[in-house]
Amino acid sequence: MPAKTAIREAVIECMECGVRSTFRGQITLGVQLTCPECETWMEVISLDPMQVDWIYEEPEYDDEQEDG
Repeated sequence: MPAKTAIREAVIECMECGVRSTFRGQITLGVQLTCPECETWMEVISLDPMQVDWIYEEPEYDDEQEDG
């Protein structure tokens, strides 16, 4: 059986507040979802089974070194 590449509806439990919300539309790996209750950002990391994880942002570094 081929791996799923998208689903049309998913019930996701927020990792922050625990609220279960239904998301509809084209849900694919890497899609970012926002909890409607607490506005936590999550990213779809697996479709079968459906799993989300926190969205981690890489710290931004300035390539230029400051003169001291």
